[in-house]
Amino acid sequence: MPQREAPIYRRGKYWLDKLRREDGSERSPRWYVFWYDPDARREASASTGTEDAEAAIIALDRRYLADKSEGPAFCHACGQPLASADGYLLTDAIADYMLEHGDLKSSSVSIHARLKHVLDFLDAEEARGGVFGIQTSCAAAAGNVFVAAFRAWSREEPVTWRNGQGEVTVSRLRSAATTEESVLQLAAALNHAVNADPPRSEKRPVYKPLPRKQVSRPRRHRVDIAVLGDMLAYAAETAKKRASLHAFIVASLCTIARPDSVVDIGVAPEREQWFPGSPTLDLNPFGRAQTNKYRPVIPVLPVLEEWLSAELVAYQKLDPAARIGAGFLVNYYGSQVLNVKRAWSTMLDELKLPQGREWKPYLLRHSLATILRNRGVAKWDLEGFMGHDVTGSTEVYAIGRFDTVYRALEDVLGEIDLRAPGALRRTCAEVGLSGPPAGRLKMTG
Repeated sequence: MPQREAPIYRRGKYWLDKLRREDGSERSPRWYVFWYDPDARREASASTGTEDAEAAIIALDRRYLADKSEGPAFCHACGQPLASADGYLLTDAIADYMLEHGDLKSSSVSIHARLKHVLDFLDAEEARGGVFGIQTSCAAAAGNVFVAAFRAWSREEPVTWRNGQGEVTVSRLRSAATTEESVLQLAAALNHAVNADPPRSEKRPVYKPLPRKQVSRPRRHRVDIAVLGDMLAYAAETAKKRASLHAFIVASLCTIARPDSVVDIGVAPEREQWFPGSPTLDLNPFGRAQTNKYRPVIPVLPVLEEWLSAELVAYQKLDPAARIGAGFLVNYYGSQVLNVKRAWSTMLDELKLPQGREWKPYLLRHSLATILRNRGVAKWDLEGFMGHDVTGSTEVYAIGRFDTVYRALEDVLGEIDLRAPGALRRTCAEVGLSGPPAGRLKMTG
C-alpha cells in the first residue's frame, strides 16, 4: 500500500483527506473527515459533502467543536474541563470565533478580512522562521510582544485588491487604522475563547487597540453645492441606466446617512421603516440590532417622500411572491443594491473629480454635515440627525424634529435644484411621477 501523504488539515483527533482505494487513488472528489474510533478499533470517516477544501475545513471545525471530549483540556484528578491558553492555538481560536460568532454577524465579511490579516502574519512569520507562526498559542498572542510584532509587520504590508485570476490589480499603503481594526478583532477572538462554555483559554489580551483619533487621518476633502448638483445631474441623465446611483445620491442628500444605511432603506411593510403619510423614516429596519454606528429616526423631507411613495407603488404592483427581498429605494431592476462603488467611481471619472480614499461615497455625508454646520444648525440637531452622541436613553423615548437641520436641508436641496433643474425628481419605468407639487421644494437665491 502506498504511503499516505500528510493531511491538508488536522485538529485534535480529526484530519481531512480524500476517501481512497488501496492503490491511493481517490474514490470520490469530496473531502472526508477521518478519526480513529477506539471502540471499533479502526478508522472512521464522514463525508463533508463538498469538494472545496476551505468548506471542508469548516466542516471539520464544526465536528471538532461538537465533540465535547475534544474541546478543552481536562483535569486528570477531578475530570473537570480546564482552560489552557498555552495549549489552545490562535489559529483554532480564530476558526472557532468565526464559526460561533463572526459568521453569524452582518459584518462577517469585514470580520473575516481583519482576522485573515492576522493569519497572514502567522504565515509570514512561519515562512521566515520568526518568533511566531501557525503554532502560536493564545497565551503568546495575548501578550504585548505579539501585538507589537504584528503592528510592525502590518505597517509594511500594503492593502491589495485582486481580480478573478488572483492577480493584484490595486495596491495602496495600509493605514494605521486598518491595522488597529485587526487588533480589535484579534482581541475579540481571544476574549471569545475565555468566555466559551467551558472556557478554552484563561488568558485575555493585555493590550487594547489604539484609539481611533490616534490612528485615523481626518478626512479633509469636501464638495460644495455646485459639485453636489453636478453629481446629481449626472446620475439623473435619462436612458443611462444610472437609476441606482440616482436614488443613492437623492437619499443621501435627504438623510445625511452612512452609505450602508442608505442602501438599506426600504418600503416593505415588514421592515417598519416608513409607511404612507409617516413624517419619519427609521433608518434601522425592524429586526436589526443597533450598533455603535447608530441609525436614527429622522424626519422625511418632501423630496424623499415622493421617492418613497413611488417605490411603494412599484412594490405593491408586484405579485406577493415577488415582493420577497424587494422594495428597496436603491435597487437595480427591483433587486437590492449593496453598494454603488462601481457606479460612483465611474461618475468621478466622468466628472473629472479625484479618485481616492477620501472620495468614496462617504463624501456626501461629510460634505453635507460640513455645509449644515457652517450654516449654523443646532449642534444637538445635527448630532441626532446623523446618529451621533446617542448613548443616553433620550433617543429611545424622544424622536427629534431636528428643525434646524430640516430647514437647512430644504435650502440645500433648493440650491441643488437650481444647479441641476429636475434632477431631484424620480423617473423610472414602473412609475411616472410629475415631480414634487409646486412649492414643496424650497428654493433660495
